[in-house]
Amino acid sequence: MMKKYLYIIAAIIGLTGCIDNDLPYPVVVPHITSLDASGAESVEVDYDERTVTVVFPETTDLRHVIITSVEIDVDTAVPSIDIIGEHDLTKPLRFTIRTYNDYNWKIVAVRNVERYFTVEGQIGSSVIDPVNCRAIAMVGKHADVSDIKVTSLKLGPKGLSTYSADYTTMRDFTHGQSVEVSAFDVTETWNLFVEITDAVVDITDVNPWAHEAYVTSIGTAGKENGFMYRAKGDSQWIEVDDTDVTTDGGTFIAHISGLASETVYEVKAFSGADQSAVVEFLTEAAPSIPNGSFEYVSKVKGADYYKFYDPSCGVSEGETMFWGSGNGEGSEGVNGSANLGIVITYVDTNEKIEGNQSVRAQTSQLAGMLAAGNLFTGQFAGLVGTSGGKVNFGRPWTSRPVALKLYCKYSTGLMDIINSTPPGVSLSKSDYDRAQIKIALGTWNYKTYGGTPESPVHINTTDASTFVDFRTDASTVADGNLIIHHDGYYLNSDDKVTSETGEWKEYVIPLNYHSMTDKPTHIIISCASSQYGDYFTGCSTSKLWIDKVELLY
Repeated sequence: MMKKYLYIIAAIIGLTGCIDNDLPYPVVVPHITSLDASGAESVEVDYDERTVTVVFPETTDLRHVIITSVEIDVDTAVPSIDIIGEHDLTKPLRFTIRTYNDYNWKIVAVRNVERYFTVEGQIGSSVIDPVNCRAIAMVGKHADVSDIKVTSLKLGPKGLSTYSADYTTMRDFTHGQSVEVSAFDVTETWNLFVEITDAVVDITDVNPWAHEAYVTSIGTAGKENGFMYRAKGDSQWIEVDDTDVTTDGGTFIAHISGLASETVYEVKAFSGADQSAVVEFLTEAAPSIPNGSFEYVSKVKGADYYKFYDPSCGVSEGETMFWGSGNGEGSEGVNGSANLGIVITYVDTNEKIEGNQSVRAQTSQLAGMLAAGNLFTGQFAGLVGTSGGKVNFGRPWTSRPVALKLYCKYSTGLMDIINSTPPGVSLSKSDYDRAQIKIALGTWNYKTYGGTPESPVHINTTDASTFVDFRTDASTVADGNLIIHHDGYYLNSDDKVTSETGEWKEYVIPLNYHSMTDKPTHIIISCASSQYGDYFTGCSTSKLWIDKVELLY
């Protein structure tokens, strides 16, 4: 009998030489979760681009940058170079991180050098072109470009740059002037020009919001420069206070506040005795969030849970879907968690700030799988088996609020289900769960972000590559973030505010605008009773009540 077993084992061993190993290697994607360098002002990690951007003061010698620490979230990952140590970062430092495959990463150093070139009697701001090493200043039509007084010049790192000529001796700009600027063994030849303009004072841009406007004009540096405005049809002009005007050479920017929405105003600039033409502008609308107090709800046909609109309510803001939830929208033919027997978003008539009810987002579990309670602008897009869901986030929106105000109450406990976490986040069952509310305005194209024209950003909770970080996303115009703990809260990553969160509390989330001129096409508001619900991690009894959601303008 023993001999028979040996024959069988030998036969199996012999066969293995004829069998191809077609089993794929596991996909283990490494991420640099943190990095520090001597003298760095800030460090930003972009997981999608696999890039670490390190910002240094302008006086830093990028030839000798010392990286002091780096963390990678995969213990077995092997970088192709020694990251810690001294490096020349005048060009991107490129390397690979190997797990079962190679992943290309790079470290990019940024040194933002402040540069300026100004002349006496300048009109408007100078044009500084560091790529082509050119600087251009404009003067009025009566100026003599052969006799120009330069009032300031800085083209390299402060205190470390040497110049081939003293700017105070430069006078004749008929054909421009050249100056060599040297720092860190690098010499650049800059060409400086002074050009004539017919403009004396002119408004070059008006950027109206709902209750404020930013007006840019050019005038003559050294003169009394300012702005006056009025509602169209009024006889009295209002002068903008000097404290609300900022100056950059001969460019002046007024911040006019206290305006009425959807109203036509007139504005003009002055420079000494000269005045610009009058320019009209229309302030933006200041629309309210539809169904922000959740008074209009209706039962899903054939089910015992709610959708957050009521086609028969007779009120326009409540007749169509603006808010969605992970329950699913049964009447739309898309089933969510409720189809699996888990209702995670409720109407609560016992807890409320105004009206008849609030929304309660409630984390639950089924067979050890966590499902976070949620409410969002958009529409649930379907289940991914029993392991997750798909959501199309966003609703059309073109106005620019300055903050989101809402009322919340939060009840939570220690995390009892930990499935996975985002890169760089470490959690244990001794950590409390926390709720998260996010707002973002953006210009997301549904063809790029995978959603629909109405709700353009598609998220699949089982695929982290679909998640969008609104702080760094290129199509995001503005974002804000609130994280509620059991004993306090964070606003936009500021320091924690210790506060009672187990009772109703008003929260105001300021919006951080990435661009002050871009206008959004959509708005996303997302509320979750468990911050890491997308990773199926949290406390299975967390509850977040939400009511009276408003936008501030």
